[in-house]
Amino acid sequence: MATSLVARSVPRRRVAALAAGAALMAASIAVALPARPAMAAGLSVDLDQWASLEGAWQNGNLNGNNARYPEGGVIPFRLAIEGLAAGNHRITISYDFTASGHKAYDFLATWNATNSPGLCVPSGGAISSMCPRLPASSSLAFPSDPYVADGLSVRGAQAWSGVARRLTIFGGTITSITGPTHAGSPSGNSTGELLVRFRSTGSAVLLAWGGHLAQSSYWDTAAGGARDGASLVSGAPWHMRTLGLDGGGNRNQDRSIQPSAVVGELPPAVVLPTPRPTATPPGSAPRPGSPGGPGAAPTIPPTATAAPAPVRGERALVDAAVLLAGGMGLGVVLLRTAPTRRRRP
Repeated sequence: MATSLVARSVPRRRVAALAAGAALMAASIAVALPARPAMAAGLSVDLDQWASLEGAWQNGNLNGNNARYPEGGVIPFRLAIEGLAAGNHRITISYDFTASGHKAYDFLATWNATNSPGLCVPSGGAISSMCPRLPASSSLAFPSDPYVADGLSVRGAQAWSGVARRLTIFGGTITSITGPTHAGSPSGNSTGELLVRFRSTGSAVLLAWGGHLAQSSYWDTAAGGARDGASLVSGAPWHMRTLGLDGGGNRNQDRSIQPSAVVGELPPAVVLPTPRPTATPPGSAPRPGSPGGPGAAPTIPPTATAAPAPVRGERALVDAAVLLAGGMGLGVVLLRTAPTRRRRP
């Protein structure tokens, strides 16, 4: 009855005009709003970190029971994104630069710079749908970081460590990395952030990088200060995060490491060899223990001896031999340094 009264009271021409006006208004609002990349149904984001004692990816936190890393070591991370629409996307990687006033993750590095776990090891939560045979990867160098804290630059820490610094992607290409930008006081809790833009070729990408544990032989002793590396953090853990996939905030990830997982320190400018991938016959899964298979072993010991005096002058060649002992994987790093010339690959 009410519907018929309304229909009678409003002329049909006026109803049509109102409908046309509403449609025009909706179209103008749609044009004014910034466009976001299209998303496929079932979008998911999952971040894992490598637990070196367990030999497995961990979707939770690292601590002294499941991981041992020295200062100067690089903790591998893998980020599986599923349900993307092919095309351009963006995501932010955020890390705690300092925690409780001590250097924590001072920069990001190549995921297998010091440990080389298989990215398809079936553990944790970030198992890519592209596994067990990942497509060819591409990578882009992380920008150098001129940020200065306590009289020393992060750029100096990057040179001191000697590790490679690239972001790797499977299932797409990285188009740009912007930053890092720093927020907060290094005398308390502070962060570094990088904005990553990438292009996916399909519905899935796998990103891999590493968090470098700040070295006390650089922070802050290289400027005459007290030791201030990651092993000095006490109490609360520090974090690695991924934020704002394509401007959204409901798929953020956060993984932390407890101070108990950091023991010892690598010497400066030590780059230990990464094992070459084992060839896998077409159509078969990676072999156990291979870089792409279950049980892949780390390439450095979970702990290392204290750093010697820094090498001056020419870049030194470091021949490193790692002796693994016992189930805890304790190691000794033997070093021989000499001036060297850069070889062509």
